[in-house]
Amino acid sequence: MREDQDRLLKERARKLGVSEAQLVRIALDRFLSGEEGEATAKARASLEAFLAEARHLAGTHRFPEGWRLDREALYAEEGCGRG
Repeated sequence: MREDQDRLLKERARKLGVSEAQLVRIALDRFLSGEEGEATAKARASLEAFLAEARHLAGTHRFPEGWRLDREALYAEEGCGRG
């Protein structure tokens, strides 16, 4: 186990009030049961739906001919400035 993993394991176990061994067993059970895969699949489905909508909007929305993004004007409008 890498040092950073060991440190994070200790922190998480302390926050959850369980032993490191128990936390490892929980993580292993979730991994082996596919729970983490389901969460990833849901996140992937959400991302795919978002990208599909973005593609749809990109295909239906047209800017006026000759329109160009003026990044500096956008920053000025938002008061973000450049730094």
